[in-house]
Amino acid sequence: MSESAVPAQHKPLVVGRTKPAASVADTPETKAVPSKEPEKEKAPKQPKPPKATAPVAPLSPALIDLRVGHILRAIRHPNADSLYVSTIAMGDAEGTEHTQVDEETGKVVRTVCSGLNGLVPLEEMQNRKVVVVANLKPVNMRSIKSAAMVLAASPRAEEGADPHAPDRVVELVSPPEGAEAGEPVYFEGWGYGEGKGPEKQLNPKKKQWEAIQPGFYTSEDLVVGFDAAQSEVEGEQKGDLIVEGKGKCTVKTLKGAVVR
Repeated sequence: MSESAVPAQHKPLVVGRTKPAASVADTPETKAVPSKEPEKEKAPKQPKPPKATAPVAPLSPALIDLRVGHILRAIRHPNADSLYVSTIAMGDAEGTEHTQVDEETGKVVRTVCSGLNGLVPLEEMQNRKVVVVANLKPVNMRSIKSAAMVLAASPRAEEGADPHAPDRVVELVSPPEGAEAGEPVYFEGWGYGEGKGPEKQLNPKKKQWEAIQPGFYTSEDLVVGFDAAQSEVEGEQKGDLIVEGKGKCTVKTLKGAVVR
């Protein structure tokens, strides 16, 4: 008897051909859904504290590092007719930037170029005390780096006058008797102190030297002084240039002169 002839109730059961009933646990409706943790509230960001800035010292001649300098020797600049090249001790510690040890004396010195050739006799630039500006940015002057400036006085030149005219008089500023190389020099009324100066190096972008220097002058008593009214320094105060406990800085003959 053929299979088709077998009554349906007598047909053998075929195992594995029917789909198993879906498990209740596997249905989408009954699958376990992981519970989400409640989101934590973010704390508001605290503003960053402002960066501490160094206090800005007010414009004052005390920003300028004026010192007693001892010119050990000077020569004519090999590449510039108007310049001298001086070897000057000014109290720097060994290893200070822009200094070297002088082989002849063992002193710590700086090389300084000055436009005094033809204005001050070379013999006056030998083994003598002067006043120097020690915190100007060093500059190359015809292939020689100059690391300071020597203060000198000259009459107020008329506009357009030749600064190196043969008849122009220039005198070096002299510290008081007994002053030693490296001693601080300052204008009375603008003493050194915390927050007052001097600066480690004057910032050429701020033009501090250019704002202060016009107040430098010589009095009728040949004393070098500072007049705030002639500069950009606030006020009308005047003060003499001194070395503490030693006396005032002077010139030989020039009265009412410019000092630079």
